[in-house]
Amino acid sequence: MAETHVISALRVKRAEVSGYIHELEKKVKRMRANLAHIDATIRVFAPDLNPDTIPPKRRYRRSRYFAKGELSRRCLDMLRVANGAAVTATEIAKAAMADKGMSADDPVQLAAVTEMVLLPLGRLRRRGVVVKTGTSRDAKWGLLSP
Repeated sequence: MAETHVISALRVKRAEVSGYIHELEKKVKRMRANLAHIDATIRVFAPDLNPDTIPPKRRYRRSRYFAKGELSRRCLDMLRVANGAAVTATEIAKAAMADKGMSADDPVQLAAVTEMVLLPLGRLRRRGVVVKTGTSRDAKWGLLSP
């Protein structure tokens, strides 16, 4: 039979997660009601506009590790230091983590920071500042020659 302290801890954890899910479901219900009211108001002022054709706006979630714009600057700095050599997003992430005093030994945290690094690199590529060579996660990134 299982230890009573294990069952007790699991019950507490389940209650916590269940409560969190319940609160989120209530929030979703309120947001859906708000959306219905906004859609009705749109139909009053623009009857020919279908509110479902308006694409949802993606919410940006700020990283707790890096300040606003810091990761883009760190990416560009790393690419400048590379002196024309192409580097991977993982190498940029490791350098950023080392600068912030974070350990790159944790593969989960390294993967999370690498994902964060790929976002500003993609934006910089669309602006024509950096160039990407390759198609996978191991793609190389470099500064675009002026």
